[in-house]
Amino acid sequence: METIAVYWEPIIRTYGFQVQEGLVLSRLRLPVDSLGQWGHALKEMADPGPEFRLVWAQADDAMHLTVYMLSDRIHWCKLQSVWPAPGDQGNERVDLVFFQGPHFGDRYGIMDFTYKALALEKVPLLAAACSVATIYLVLPPGWGSRTRTLLSSAFEIPATVGSGRGKGETKNSGGQA
Repeated sequence: METIAVYWEPIIRTYGFQVQEGLVLSRLRLPVDSLGQWGHALKEMADPGPEFRLVWAQADDAMHLTVYMLSDRIHWCKLQSVWPAPGDQGNERVDLVFFQGPHFGDRYGIMDFTYKALALEKVPLLAAACSVATIYLVLPPGWGSRTRTLLSSAFEIPATVGSGRGKGETKNSGGQA
């Protein structure tokens, strides 16, 4: 038997929204049995190797996996040195919005709340990923700041006493996710 709890508050709290704009989303379709070789090639790159803001994978079928990697332009160029074949790549410019919250270990209700807020404004979401207590939203270029503003009005962002910051929003164009 599985028990699933759903988190709900009338206004969900988060620690704020971070935005990274102008990132490159790369797609690499690999046979499942070559994933280890490609990972080894990444590991063997000279330091510093490519830094990823977000990585996730999706099975296409029983024999192939598509790996999605989000990085800045500089690190995307480094990645090209180990890319298996020029025809296997797909990449596009995107923005990333990510946020955490005190109850985000259980994300079902929080994702539902987020999707509803985005749908009201017809935000063109390209991908969403969750890792531990962080939610990542991949958006077309130019949508990062708009999405942060929209979500900042939908969520509650507690201010730290004496911090001097408004609603707790931050903009990060180059930090680690």
